[in-house]
Amino acid sequence: MITADDIDTLLFDVLGTVVDEAGSMQAEVAAALGQADDSAQAEALAAAWLRRASALVTSICEGSPWRSTDDVNAEALAEVLRDGPALPEPAVRQLALAGHRLRPFPDAVAALRGLAGRFTIVALSNGNLSLLTDLFAGAGLTWHGVLSGEMVHAYKPDPAVYRFALDRLALDPRRTLMVAAHAWDLRAAAGFGLRTAFIQRAGEDEPEPSDAFDLTVPDLAALAARLLA
Repeated sequence: MITADDIDTLLFDVLGTVVDEAGSMQAEVAAALGQADDSAQAEALAAAWLRRASALVTSICEGSPWRSTDDVNAEALAEVLRDGPALPEPAVRQLALAGHRLRPFPDAVAALRGLAGRFTIVALSNGNLSLLTDLFAGAGLTWHGVLSGEMVHAYKPDPAVYRFALDRLALDPRRTLMVAAHAWDLRAAAGFGLRTAFIQRAGEDEPEPSDAFDLTVPDLAALAARLLA
């Protein structure tokens, strides 16, 4: 168990942890199709798009040429649309940039604002900087610092991303808390000695029985309540 006295800095994963990537992408797909947000077709297409984007990121981690998140999303969308519904080209271009318009989870804005009054809070995201700039402006999210894997042409869980954050910010990993809804992200962070907080977002990566995190909470509001008590 850790307390506020044990940490100085919080590093936040963004996509799926602070912003609702899956829900936002589904809403964007539904709008492009002219359907309700919860339509089965929109849900299936959005899920296929995210799966393909994730597979492309994995291939980059395994040695494929670097592409930004925007490029990955556009490539993945083009692939899933080959056997899917026909959309006008302007609609496809607009949809490919859906990552710039992701919505924060309802607990995110207030929790980050509260935590920023006690800790240094930094976004550490796989999203490219232009995506993050638009997303944070639109969602009303503010940080003390923003770091992207784009800066080192790597995607988490590549060790280069965590090493970059620790070195660039001169952080003591023992006093730095990595916050994420993805167990794979926290495992990699723990390999550098960072403390870890798992956020239990439905539909995101689930822990293995062998995983042990310093904190496990249902959402960011609960994280803030725990650390600011």
